Amino acid sequence: SDVYACVYDGDIYKQTNGKGDFVALSQTSRRWFGMTTLGSDVYACVSGVSGGDIYKQTNGTGDFVALGQTTRHWHGMTTLGSDVYACVYDGDIYKQTNGTGDFVALSQTSRQWEGMTTLGSDVYACASDGEIYKQTNGTGDFVALGQTTRIWRGMTTLNGSLYASVMNGSIY
Repeated sequence: SDVYACVYDGDIYKQTNGKGDFVALSQTSRRWFGMTTLGSDVYACVSGVSGGDIYKQTNGTGDFVALGQTTRHWHGMTTLGSDVYACVYDGDIYKQTNGTGDFVALSQTSRQWEGMTTLGSDVYACASDGEIYKQTNGTGDFVALGQTTRIWRGMTTLNGSLYASVMNGSIY
């Protein structure tokens, strides 16, 4: 029931029980970019050639600890079942199986991946170079959905609907 938010070149914030102010968690200022949860664990990724990694806060308490992933421009994150996904701007999409071990490349076409979400058993990713992609049932390639070319940024789902935002634009 807690809500988290991260700030690029800033801190990570938490709103307890979905009410009140967002309180800074006093994390090291980094280029925090994307976040997701797996059970009570909270993941956050950092974009940048000088320190891009994926961090994890175990059981929703304490500091976010680096998982020692290769430095990349990590951007969006999501979970499907017990798997954690992360996408890389000008790179690939990666998956950590069962919430343990390294994030492994899924050999997708290098794109300007930005945001990720899940809906049912499908994983979605958007790219700022113009398209939204879907991986059906958490397996195989991410396939373009034939959307109008836009600078897609963030994604989420609510009540069975998929939402995607566009830089300097609308929410679809």
